[in-house]
Amino acid sequence: MKVLFTIAFALQSALYPLAAEVLESKPAPVVQHKVQPPKDRSLQVVTSKGYKLCYAPTFSSYAAHYSYIGLVDCSSRRAIPARFDAFGRIGFNINKTWLCLTAPDSVWAREKTFDYLFLSPCVINLKAQQWKVQNGRFVSREAFYSIKDDGSYLYAAKPRDKKLFFHKLSPSMTEWSKTIAMPGNLSIFMWIGWDLIDRYGQQRYFLRSNYSDKNTMILYYNLMSGHIAEYYEPTGRLYCMYSDTRKQNWDWVWWALCDDTKPPKVNRAYFKPIPVGQNLYSFEDKDGNILRVTRYGYYWGVPYTVNKRYIAKDTGKSPTSAFVVDPYMEVWLRFIYANAGRNLHNCPAPGHWLGDPYKKKTNIPPLPPSFNLSEQWIQRLFAIDYSTDMTTPASGICGVCLLQAYQMIAELLHFQTPLTSGGYFFDTAPGRNPFPSFQARNSILHQTLEDIMSYYNYPVTGRRDSFLRNVERAYASSISMLPQYDWTMLGQGVTQAEVDSLMQRVINSPAGSVFLFTMARFDPDLRTLTAHAVPVLRLQSGVVTIPANSLVTMEEYRARLVPANSVAELRERLGRFAGRHINVVGLGVFSVDRAYRNGFEGIVSLSDCSGDGSDRRGNGLLPLPELLNQCISGRCEY
Repeated sequence: MKVLFTIAFALQSALYPLAAEVLESKPAPVVQHKVQPPKDRSLQVVTSKGYKLCYAPTFSSYAAHYSYIGLVDCSSRRAIPARFDAFGRIGFNINKTWLCLTAPDSVWAREKTFDYLFLSPCVINLKAQQWKVQNGRFVSREAFYSIKDDGSYLYAAKPRDKKLFFHKLSPSMTEWSKTIAMPGNLSIFMWIGWDLIDRYGQQRYFLRSNYSDKNTMILYYNLMSGHIAEYYEPTGRLYCMYSDTRKQNWDWVWWALCDDTKPPKVNRAYFKPIPVGQNLYSFEDKDGNILRVTRYGYYWGVPYTVNKRYIAKDTGKSPTSAFVVDPYMEVWLRFIYANAGRNLHNCPAPGHWLGDPYKKKTNIPPLPPSFNLSEQWIQRLFAIDYSTDMTTPASGICGVCLLQAYQMIAELLHFQTPLTSGGYFFDTAPGRNPFPSFQARNSILHQTLEDIMSYYNYPVTGRRDSFLRNVERAYASSISMLPQYDWTMLGQGVTQAEVDSLMQRVINSPAGSVFLFTMARFDPDLRTLTAHAVPVLRLQSGVVTIPANSLVTMEEYRARLVPANSVAELRERLGRFAGRHINVVGLGVFSVDRAYRNGFEGIVSLSDCSGDGSDRRGNGLLPLPELLNQCISGRCEY
C-alpha cells in the first residue's frame, strides 16, 4: 500500500534574522559581467637570463605524475595554446580534454620547498590549480608558492627558494593575462562510495573502474556531459563509465575513452545524480537505468546498471543503489538546486570559497525566540492552505500538502511581512491545483522531485520499511527544494514510544525552532493508512502545527493553530481529520536551521542571476561555462 506523507514541519514563523532585508518588490538590477571570450595562445615568458621561451606540457613515464611542463622555443609544436580562465586555472586543451597546471601535494602541504608541476584534469574545487599574476609572475592564490624554473622545467617553489629561478610573463602576454576567460569545463573531482556493515563494523568501499576497494578513488564529474571519469596519468586521457543496458534487465557498465567536447545525442556515458536520502545518492543513466553494486558474492563491488522494472527481482547478494558521495559533490549539487530555485544569497559571486563542507555545523533556530503568528500571517497561511482543488497531483514524492508546507516554510523564513498574492514556489489561488504554477516557475526542481520519486517507488517489504524509506525521500526532497537552509533529520519512529519521544524533543526545543514532520496516519473507521504534510513551529507559547491541504473554515483553521504543550495535545493536533480523530502511527521529523553556507556560491554565479531579489538569486538554469559571470573580485578563488 502506498504510504502518503504528512509532513508536520515545525515551522518557526519568525523571520530569519540574517535575511531580514528581503525585498518583495521588483529586485533592483545587479551589476554583472560575463566571463570573457578566451584568447588562447602559447604561454610566453622571459627567463632570468632574458630568453623568451614558452610553456610546453609533456607526458613522460619518468615523471612523478607522468607529466611535466618544460620550457621550449616558442616556435616548437610543443608550445601549445594555454588559457587563463575565470577560476585562475592555466589550462591546455590536449586531446580534447582540459588539463591544468597543478602544484604537487608535497609543496602545497609544505613538505618540500619545491617540486615539479604536472598536469591533471581541470576542476573548480582544487586550490593546487589556481594561480594569479603578481608582478608579472605566477603565484598561488595565497602567494605561498610560485612557478619557477631551472632553465628547462617548471616547479612550484617557495618564494625564498634560492636553487630555482623566477621568470616573468612576456609583455606580449598582457592582454592574455588580463582576459578573464570562459573556462573549458565545469568539472569537479569527487569520489563515490558505498557502505557495508559486517562483523567488524561499518566498512566503506569506493567505486573505480569495474571494481571497488577501500582506497579512496578520485573521479571526475562533468555536469555538462554527465560524465563520471577516471584519469589515466600516463596518457592524460579520461576514461568514463558507460552504460548500455537500455531495455535489458541489467548489464555491466564499462569504462572507455571520453573527453570534454560536447557529447553525442545518444550519450552512453551520461549519469545523473539523484538525492535519495541523508547523504545518499543514486545515479541514473541516459535511459533511466540505475547504477548498482552487489555487496557479496564473486562479483561484489562490480558496478552494473539495472532496469527499474527489474529492480524488484534484483535482490541477490545484497545489492545497493544508494551511494555516498564526496562532500564537495553534495555542495555542488546543492548549488545547482539553489540556482534552479533562485535561492542563492549572492549575485554575482564574491570570488572566494564560503565555508568548509567537512566542517560540522551548529544548529541554530531560524526564527527569533519572540516570533508569533500575526493576523496577517494567519491569513497568508490560510490562503496557501486553500490553494488546492482536492485532487491528488504530485511532483515526485511531493503531494499538495508537502508542496504547501514548503511554501509556508519558505515564506515564513524569507519575508518580513506576509505576501498578499503570488508565492514563493507557486501562485496562491483558492480552489486551484498548485502544481501547474509550480512546474511552470520551477521546471528543474519539478524534474528533480520526479527523479527522487522514481527511486522512492522501488518495492520494499513491510509498512515500516516503506515509511522509513519515504522519510528518507522527503529529506532529499527538502534539501532540493530549500537548499539554502541546513536540514537535519531529528529522527523517525513507527512505534508509539518512538513517536512520543520525537514529539517530546520538539516540545523541548528552543523557541524559534522550525521542523518538518512526515507522518503516516491510520484511520480506524476506514481501516486505511494515509499521510499528510504540515509545517510546525516551536513558539514561546508552545508547539504550533500549521494545517496544509485541509480546506477547513477560517474558524477551524484558527483553532488548529492553538499551541500544544504536551505530547497528548500535539498528538491531538496532528490527528485531526475531517471532523474526527485518526492515529499517528509513523513520524519523521526534520529541523530547519539557519542559512546554509554553500562554498560554490562564493566562486560561481550565472548571468542574469538577479532572481527575485535579496537572498533569492539565481537564473533558474543549469550551470554552463558560457553562462558564467566574473566574480566581484574578477577571477574566482577557490
